[in-house]
Amino acid sequence: MPRVVFWALIPIAVVVLADSARAQAPSPDPRVRLREGVKRDDLDAEARKTYDAVVNATTPYGRGLPAPIGMWMHSPGMAEQVLPLYMYLRFGGDSGDAMYFSVRLTELAILVAAREINSQYQWTSHEPTALKVGLEPDIIDVVKYRRSVEGLGEKEALIVRFGRELFGNRRVSSETFAQAVKVFGTPGVTDLAGLMAFYEFLFLSSNATFDIQMPPGEQPLLPMP
Repeated sequence: MPRVVFWALIPIAVVVLADSARAQAPSPDPRVRLREGVKRDDLDAEARKTYDAVVNATTPYGRGLPAPIGMWMHSPGMAEQVLPLYMYLRFGGDSGDAMYFSVRLTELAILVAAREINSQYQWTSHEPTALKVGLEPDIIDVVKYRRSVEGLGEKEALIVRFGRELFGNRRVSSETFAQAVKVFGTPGVTDLAGLMAFYEFLFLSSNATFDIQMPPGEQPLLPMP
């Protein structure tokens, strides 16, 4: 009799264990769907204005709002505030709104930020762009391998040093600040700090939160520690 009871209990035990395993199995990461971005048709009229201000034939985003910046549209109210700032800091010099930095120096500042926060995504995305706009490979290597700025031009060395202090020390020294104001002016220094800090915000608010990874098959260009 006990043996019969034992065999009768086996199916029940299997069901219980299976239910337990299902309960412990990790649920699908909801970010997988969110990383696909927000479609314009899913937005209300007010949010479409924010979307259309960036996604149009006059900007580099005529075909859509890609990751990582596309993640901001999950909160249209936030995107309404953040996307104009992004467009100003990233492309302001081209539009004539800001004349403190050439596109070449803007890309250098972005690379410095990407290096200092060890953002593989941002570095790999921007290194080819920096080369296309004329930033010399030797300067890129100074940033990439954290080499001395000795031998660089005044503006280039200053941008690298400014970023290293900003991220490494969480403050800019009086000497570096004074030199930056002399070279770029106070508005320029403010824009430089804003641009670099914004790329840390971009990394944390999008890449880190939504787990944005490089496209499959893309070769990472930044040596990681």
